[in-house]
Amino acid sequence: MTVRKIGRRFFLIGAGGAALAIPALPSLLRGTRAEAQDPAGPKRMVAIMSEHGGVWQEHMFPDAADAAESFEHLHTCHHGLLASRMEGSDRVVSDVLRAPADRLTESLVQKMNVIRGLDVPFYYGHARHVLGNYGDMSNNHDDPTPEQATVDVVMGYSSSFYESVPRRRMMNFGRDALSVEWVDPVGRSGGFQPVPTDGAATLFDLLYVEPETGEERPPPLNQVMESYRRLESGAHGPGARLGSADRAALRQYMDRLSDLQSSLNTPTGAHCGSVVRPEGVGNSLWNWNPSNYQILNDVIMAGFMCDSSRIAVIRTTDPWHGGMDADGGYHEVAHNAAGGGGSVTDGATLTRLEGLLTEGNNALFRDGMLDLVNKLEALPEGEGSMLDSTVVWWAHEAGASTHNGDSIPIVSIGGGNMLNTGHYLDMRDRNANPFREDDRVFKNVQRRRGACFFQWHTTILDAMGIPRSEWQVDGRTAFSGSVEQPGWMTMQYDQDALFASCDDPLPYILG
Repeated sequence: MTVRKIGRRFFLIGAGGAALAIPALPSLLRGTRAEAQDPAGPKRMVAIMSEHGGVWQEHMFPDAADAAESFEHLHTCHHGLLASRMEGSDRVVSDVLRAPADRLTESLVQKMNVIRGLDVPFYYGHARHVLGNYGDMSNNHDDPTPEQATVDVVMGYSSSFYESVPRRRMMNFGRDALSVEWVDPVGRSGGFQPVPTDGAATLFDLLYVEPETGEERPPPLNQVMESYRRLESGAHGPGARLGSADRAALRQYMDRLSDLQSSLNTPTGAHCGSVVRPEGVGNSLWNWNPSNYQILNDVIMAGFMCDSSRIAVIRTTDPWHGGMDADGGYHEVAHNAAGGGGSVTDGATLTRLEGLLTEGNNALFRDGMLDLVNKLEALPEGEGSMLDSTVVWWAHEAGASTHNGDSIPIVSIGGGNMLNTGHYLDMRDRNANPFREDDRVFKNVQRRRGACFFQWHTTILDAMGIPRSEWQVDGRTAFSGSVEQPGWMTMQYDQDALFASCDDPLPYILG
């Protein structure tokens, strides 16, 4: 395998998709190692969302008895230290969180956190809320327009996270957008829009830059920027004819060009010389299977090793399991396994379908998430590994019953330089009555109200050092907005207290 060299020409994408070629820029391409990096390595994040959910809680989480220490947060919650056991050659934290012991080592277990009982406290059908986009909830909006920038975008455009403009602020993989940005992300204005997803091959070519030599020359956009400034501020000539809307659109476009120019000057990371082009890399790898996701992991590693990006987002499609096709595929299995919203009601069939769902989610953890985690753990950085400065976390679209947001699982690995790890939190109120959506819901005895899912966003943003002034509105987190939705689930909560708690990082995990 060889590293692909960047070509001798770059292209700027203009209005209507037109491409403007610019000449080779040796002064911008020449890699330099950062002089003053944190010896522990820069902070990084990888967020993974798998669709539907529906995994029964006894399979997704460790046993509730493993969280025996009680503490108060909205109600009585419980905490314990994560523990594992050996079953044959597998190390097991839960039925889903298990893998061969050489992949899931005891050291990695101590770098994990498992959080149970984080809720979106209303029925939402389908949603892309995992990163904070509560505007895209199909059952709560006739027009699911994104209402806010997501956590990864808030981080990616913060000068507290990136000291200089990176080649790619966020790496986004998946069938559809999971992230949301401002229309003018540099100016943080203009409304909101989905962030396009990336092809792995195209992204790799952007992330990896082989150093070149040559005579330095002034950045080519300097003359363009100077011409723009004369036009934008001109009281006579063409500038005088610019309407306010055109002036704003031009300013947003030039902000993006300025951002691009800055990104080309970003120093390369210390490990960039070790990067190789992943074998089999392509632009259509979002269908879940182990080999595809391991290639995506290699592209993520290239971004981290070259320090050309520090954030990655993966929206998985169906967790892989070859035996689901006979039962209608992952979508039908996930809907039927909970017993609600599906056509299957007998216990034996539900148990069999839940077994397929458990195995499919285990495959994603074992062959996808742990593949990336072990690659990060193997790379020395500071006094530890790259994993110690990287939080890799996985959440489901829904909880134990697909379409419903109670006990959406959070499984994180790494980030020990920012987070406390090795914890199992059960944020459910074990004294509350179990949820009863309808008589068909199977295995719902463990479904009880919990804490606010958006507290995880607060925890991540605080851990990454993002000033609250950049993501709070009127002193409150932008991720605590309530969407009015009457129904059986909403009535389980004190909504005011629940949403007020969104401003608090999760106990034990931070602080």
